[in-house]
Amino acid sequence: MEVTQKQRSFLMRGMGTFAVVLVVMLAAGTFVDYQVAEAIYAPDNPLVVFVSTLGLIPMAYPGCLLLGVLMQRCLASQRPPALRIAGAVLCVVLAALFGALITRSVLSIRDGFGGLTGSELPTLARMGIGAIIGVGLCALGFNAGKANDAKDLARRVLVVIVVLVGSYVLIEIVKNFMARPRPRVVLAGYEGVEFSPWYQKSSGTEGLMATFGLERDAFKSFPSGHSAQAAALLASFYGLSLVYPGLRDKLGIALVIEIIFALTVMACRMILGAHFLSDVSTGAFVSVIAFLIMMALQKRGDESKPARQ
Repeated sequence: MEVTQKQRSFLMRGMGTFAVVLVVMLAAGTFVDYQVAEAIYAPDNPLVVFVSTLGLIPMAYPGCLLLGVLMQRCLASQRPPALRIAGAVLCVVLAALFGALITRSVLSIRDGFGGLTGSELPTLARMGIGAIIGVGLCALGFNAGKANDAKDLARRVLVVIVVLVGSYVLIEIVKNFMARPRPRVVLAGYEGVEFSPWYQKSSGTEGLMATFGLERDAFKSFPSGHSAQAAALLASFYGLSLVYPGLRDKLGIALVIEIIFALTVMACRMILGAHFLSDVSTGAFVSVIAFLIMMALQKRGDESKPARQ
C-alpha cells in the first residue's frame, strides 16, 4: 500500500496553508517582536520547559531509525562489498552523531528535561547517552528494513533523510551567521546587547560574550531550531509510514497533530525567552517548505518509475 495521490494532495494543501500562516506570523514579528517577547516572558515554568524540549524529538530520533533502514538496504544491495560496508558505517556514524547532538540539548538544564531536576549531566555524558540512543534506533530501523520488502524503500527513505538533515543544517548555518541575541539576553539588560530585527545580522557578539561571560548559544536566536524540528513531525511520520505501512492511513491525523504541536512548541520557546515570534515562525517555515519539497520529489520518483520498467 503506497501513499495515494489524494493523500499526497491533502497533505500538501494542509502544509501549504500552514506555510501561509507562518508567513503572516513572520510579518507580524517584523513589527512587534520585542513587544510580544516582553509581554509573555516567563522562563521558570517547568511545564513549558518540558513541552519545549519535546520539539527536538520529531526530527532527530525518527531520523536515526530511518538511517538504520538505509543501512540495511546498503548491506543488501548489489554494490561492491567495500561500498556496502562504507555506506552502512556512514549510516551508523550519522545516527550516533545526530542522536548525540540532539540528546545533548534534550538533557540540558535550561532547555531540556534537566531543568525539571535542577541538575545537569556533563556534556560528554549527555552526548554519550545520545549516541547510544541513536545507534539503538538505527538497529531498530535495520530490523524494520529487513521486514519491509518494498523495492524502492531505500530511495524513498533517502529523500526523507536528506530533507530532514538538510533543513537542520540550514537552520544551524543561519543561526551562526545571523548571531541574533535571544530575548532573554536582550531583556536582561546587558549593556551593548540590543534588540535587532530578524533580517539584520548582529555584530560584536564575541566581545559581548567575553565581557559578560555569555555563551555562544545566547546569540543563536534566529531561526528557531526547536520550532523547525517540531514542524518536521509530519515529514518524520511520513518517513516512518514508508517503513511501517500501517501508519499510512494515519497521515491525516498526523497533519493535524503536526500543526498543533508545532504551534505549541513555538509558543513555549517564546515564553522561555529563547526566541522571538519571527524566529519561531521562520524555523517552522523552513521545515514546512522542506516537507513540500520532499513530497514533490517523492511524486516525481513515483511518476518516473514506469519509464524505467
